[in-house]
Amino acid sequence: MNLNTQIMNENILYLNEWMKYNTALQGNLQIVGPDLVCNIHGRNEAIDISDYYLPNILYNPILREHIQDKDKINAEDLFRIIRVNVLAESLKSQKSHSENELYITKMDMKKDDNNQLFLSFEDNYGHKFKVTKNIDQVLQVYQKLAEQKTPIKLYELKEKMEMLNHGESGQC
Repeated sequence: MNLNTQIMNENILYLNEWMKYNTALQGNLQIVGPDLVCNIHGRNEAIDISDYYLPNILYNPILREHIQDKDKINAEDLFRIIRVNVLAESLKSQKSHSENELYITKMDMKKDDNNQLFLSFEDNYGHKFKVTKNIDQVLQVYQKLAEQKTPIKLYELKEKMEMLNHGESGQC
């Protein structure tokens, strides 16, 4: 049994259990394939929950209490709460994935109009960055990362600089 199948089986069990305690969920909320489906004003709305573990919403103690009471939460409310959670998890995952795709394509030392040195670098999407503080540290971290491998991921440079700024000792 793969992980998604296991998640969906447990999601079905939890939803069925919630329906036993809250009759307002019955007939209006169901799992069809990978989707949580809700009948809202005579129209079905669905969200793919195959990668979302429904019991995660129970970490909220108020929701955990309200889910059992038909007078406090109905199928539409619960569906919308779950949809927001699923979408938030998806955005978080996309952000993490896109951060992994950003890498530094060029880095140069430059001078501004006041003859002050700054570091200029560009990522693979053409975004330009300017560093005016701790230039030597940034350059050292960049060079150590460059020795290890290419391409140098932007999040790695940022992570190493944050470690240095917070006084953590870490190998670059």
